[in-house]
Amino acid sequence: MGKITIELTEPEMRDLAEVCAMALTMLGQAMPEGRNPRADAWHKLLVSLIKAGRTAPGIARDMELNPDCGYWFFKRPYVEQAFYSDVLDEYRDSTFWEELVGRLATRTLAEYYGQDAVESMSPEERASHTSAMEKTLWDEVTRYGVDRLMFMLAPEDS
Repeated sequence: MGKITIELTEPEMRDLAEVCAMALTMLGQAMPEGRNPRADAWHKLLVSLIKAGRTAPGIARDMELNPDCGYWFFKRPYVEQAFYSDVLDEYRDSTFWEELVGRLATRTLAEYYGQDAVESMSPEERASHTSAMEKTLWDEVTRYGVDRLMFMLAPEDS
């Protein structure tokens, strides 16, 4: 297969390098190295694209080489101000709340109907039972965060 050449302006190259840095962060959190050949291929591509971004002088000043792994990456002060950091923070935050609400609704369903009954439900049945609970819980955490949630430990754990 032949190589493909693309031309990018420096701002476009910066955006591409930032997108790659964001994807590399997510990939590193989701799939540790050495466990998935496809993830390893993505990792290699992302690292190469970030390195290519370093060829632009305006981008190079915001990057440094990690001596431990030999990869180029954006310096911490840059990352803290970068748009992709805001995107990652927002993604992590919304994923946390969505997961919390989903788990609380599922747990409430199991407490109400019993675990065996919930496991015997189809995914559609479970969704129909939990959708109203999820909406109520979502409204609660949107308004108050975890301030009004109460977690009860089993007697043997307290």
